[in-house]
Amino acid sequence: MVNVDASGSPTVGQDTGSGPAVLSGPRRPQAPVDVTATAVVATAANSATAANSATAANSATAANSATAANSATADVTTGTVITPGTARTTTAVARIAAASPQLLVVAVILAVAAGALMRFATPSHLWLDESLTVAIASRPVPQLLDALRHDGSPPLYYLLLHAWIAVFGDGDVAVRALSGVLSLATLPAAWLAGRRVGRTAFQAGNGGRDADAWVGLATLLMFACSPYAIRYGSETRMYSLVVLLVLVFGLATVRALERSEPARLAMLTLATAALVYTHYWTFLLIFTVAAFMLLQARRRPQYRQVTLRAFAAMAASAVLFAPWMPSFLFQMLHTGTPWAPKVQAQVLLDTVFDWAGPTSTGALLGIVLLGGALIGLTARPDGRELAVKVSGRVPGRYLAAIWLVPLVLAYCVNMFGGSAYAERYTGIALPACLLLASLGIAQLPGRRVRAGVLIVASLSGLLGGWQLARTERTQAGEIAGRIVALARPGDVVAYCPDQLGPAVHRAIERHGEVTVREIVYADSSGPALVDWVDYADRMKRANGTSFAAEVNELAGPGHAVLLVRADGYRFLEGACAVLSDQLATLRDRTVQVERRNLYEGASLERFSTLR
Repeated sequence: MVNVDASGSPTVGQDTGSGPAVLSGPRRPQAPVDVTATAVVATAANSATAANSATAANSATAANSATAANSATADVTTGTVITPGTARTTTAVARIAAASPQLLVVAVILAVAAGALMRFATPSHLWLDESLTVAIASRPVPQLLDALRHDGSPPLYYLLLHAWIAVFGDGDVAVRALSGVLSLATLPAAWLAGRRVGRTAFQAGNGGRDADAWVGLATLLMFACSPYAIRYGSETRMYSLVVLLVLVFGLATVRALERSEPARLAMLTLATAALVYTHYWTFLLIFTVAAFMLLQARRRPQYRQVTLRAFAAMAASAVLFAPWMPSFLFQMLHTGTPWAPKVQAQVLLDTVFDWAGPTSTGALLGIVLLGGALIGLTARPDGRELAVKVSGRVPGRYLAAIWLVPLVLAYCVNMFGGSAYAERYTGIALPACLLLASLGIAQLPGRRVRAGVLIVASLSGLLGGWQLARTERTQAGEIAGRIVALARPGDVVAYCPDQLGPAVHRAIERHGEVTVREIVYADSSGPALVDWVDYADRMKRANGTSFAAEVNELAGPGHAVLLVRADGYRFLEGACAVLSDQLATLRDRTVQVERRNLYEGASLERFSTLR
């Protein structure tokens, strides 16, 4: 079949209009082929007829010749022989090493190693979300599950961290290492996914014969050097697990659509269930893929059976999710993200630059990602030029949909449903974006151009990731150290808002036994946790004056009050400032720690014993 794109140049092979070529139906797709001009293979091809007529009694040599002949076909345009067997046995790294200087291979190894080390090189103290996560995961499993009802999260990551802590302890480095290990596990999965994308592009006539090698390599580097992956690979939260499971889910979906074997369908069911047990934003991705499957089943009758089976396998994950459904419904009714403001539509573009990291390096990498994604969506190599098709090509159009549609849905939910749109949640769309950008880089004409762009992307990503990994995220450690130095047994530490409690409380505990009493604004769960149940209503009912009287009475005349304070939190308005001013009318106030411009900044004020 010959399709003509918008530029007027012919495209040989299947293109985007012939069906879901990225998910090529129940047949197993053949790997992209290598071209070889060796006389040995040519001789084997010429002896095909004799080998095919050999009987079982023929010698082993003749049989081997038949096998070689059957696996070789002639390229009529070049006169060379294409050998799929060679493609299966030649690795991506070896092919690129043969086509490029060996220095490129060394650079790839160094970049991957640097990105891996950064995931374990974070000096910052644990901030709110991390401290809260560790506090929940450290509890016995029944208490852990009960605490999650008040937190608003699904349980998979917390259960994994619970088992991890039992083996490695709950130190800052130990608890963060789980995310680092999960983030490293994404690298082979990303490489495999990149190879799949490159292979699909070649089969659709939208990529060269070495597309699988180049896309696989580019994807590996993009994930290894991604500032987002480095940042959340060094944080005790579930986002690294989300990215890993999205890749697993994608690979499982493609395999199930290639052939509807029970094992493949079961893997898709497990991957879907794992996603929704890790983060609720993954529903947006799952709904996007499910809608795509139903659309293809309706529009492409030849793919209907295999597509509907894959859809059924995804739907079967509801059975596995059923035990958590009561907690999920409670969370949907009573918890949420009350701290989240409304966002503007430009957040969809901002997300890419948030993934790319801070300052000028982030801007550079963001441009590479957007430019690569545009090329991956619309272009295919045509000699030393790119042939552009504005409506998009396979597999770029599918990757673009999986990248953008979940984010658009998240934006709509934020605007009309009140849920948060947070950069850290957008890891559900990161793999598709990086795969699409990697495909675009692999389409660039000339190996040197591709290598140059990959070097720029890798260096800018590593610089941005290093800055994110080394940045202090909270003042909890500084404040806790000052409290330990100042406090006497029986002194009161008050937190306003309650969201400052988990990080400072954990940091105080890491100093050893400190005999202070802790009290939290409008939250009876204590300083180690935050109760998100009906949070906004509870904060609106509370007031700083009443809490000041409670804190003052708890301290009594013989003990000081140490107030950990930050203004500007939603629903508290000026409550914490009122609290401070009310205590200042009763006690002498001194500022011990000034609030700094950090992700989680706070101040520490000491109110002496009663006048």
